[in-house]
Amino acid sequence: MAKSKSRVPSTQRSSSLGRVERPLSLIAQVEQALRQAIAGDRFPDGKLPPEVELAEQLGVGRETVRLAAEVLQREGLLFKVRRRGTFTRPPQTPGQIKSVESKRLGYLQTDFLGAQGKEEVANRAISGMMLQGALAEAGLAGFSLEVHHASHTRWREAVSGLIENTRLRGLVLASYAEEKMLRRLTARDLPVVLLDEDVNVPHIHTVRDDCFEGARMAVLHLAELGHRHIAYAHWQRDDQNRWRPMGFQRGLQDVGLPHRKQNEILTELTEAGTKKLIDRFLKLPVQPTALYCFNNTLANFAIAELHRRGIRVPNDVSIVGAGGEETPGLTCHQVDWYSMGRTAVQIMLRAISNLEQHKPEHYLSPHTLRLGTTTQRLVNKAIPAKAKAASRCSSSNPV
Repeated sequence: MAKSKSRVPSTQRSSSLGRVERPLSLIAQVEQALRQAIAGDRFPDGKLPPEVELAEQLGVGRETVRLAAEVLQREGLLFKVRRRGTFTRPPQTPGQIKSVESKRLGYLQTDFLGAQGKEEVANRAISGMMLQGALAEAGLAGFSLEVHHASHTRWREAVSGLIENTRLRGLVLASYAEEKMLRRLTARDLPVVLLDEDVNVPHIHTVRDDCFEGARMAVLHLAELGHRHIAYAHWQRDDQNRWRPMGFQRGLQDVGLPHRKQNEILTELTEAGTKKLIDRFLKLPVQPTALYCFNNTLANFAIAELHRRGIRVPNDVSIVGAGGEETPGLTCHQVDWYSMGRTAVQIMLRAISNLEQHKPEHYLSPHTLRLGTTTQRLVNKAIPAKAKAASRCSSSNPV
């Protein structure tokens, strides 16, 4: 049985008609003809015939040719040179040195100043290792680095100076970033890689260490040794590294230990700041038996300050560092900072080779736990009362 054809009710039929195509204007037709000729490389040496000759060939007026050519000039398809003519590419003037594509990358390392105007040790050790890795990788690819240092208070000025005064193919920003400035940089065709930093800005590449997992790893190790009261010394610029305290808290949660906010102590990363840190550490209501430090340099400062007060490491307090300078015997988690510098340049070079289609890359470098002599299994020991008394005397007469 044949199927009957469905009929659309007359009330549902469209009564609209297609739009009538208007013919192109003479200027648009000439513009189209010139585009096709340019695409087909039909002009010898990239030079167009005079406007009078083009007008005669196309059968239009000279003014029509001039107006069509102006449209293509604005689009960058034609270049008009006084007394020389119109070209499909910028002509090279006599004696002009042929432009060579830049093989230079910018590299800006940020330094941080403490309350007394002295440099903090937030990234003193790691900055050199990351830079060496970046230099090595750039050199292998035939690129050079334009290296600059700037304090965090002069960061925007330093970034602007780099991109305005230097012919760069890309920019590596190490250890610091401001979102507002990064959004301005995305408007340029200049690949940007953040090294030892991370922000949620489209088109910005990032390379940083997985310090969240490193902090969690440190807490798990201390808990395995029997420590139930663990303090964490965090850099006072807590907006610069939010992952480490999050990892510390997750570690406590994973082993079922309570999180006490007073056990997270903010400190300046200097020797003077460490003295205040140890004062606060020794005055905590429930005395911790272990101290996890923001980086290895701070851990070394803390060990020296505890020894000065007669408190033994690890007999009385276990200490764990969190990457940075190499310290034999220090229990810490560490990352390959040199490889992070190399990775930043590798990402940069991939972006340069495909500016139009390269998507932002985000690389997280893993930490490994290194066991040393600054931690030991807890055997129900407490900090000696005489040491705490000495600490109270020390804090009442601050240096």
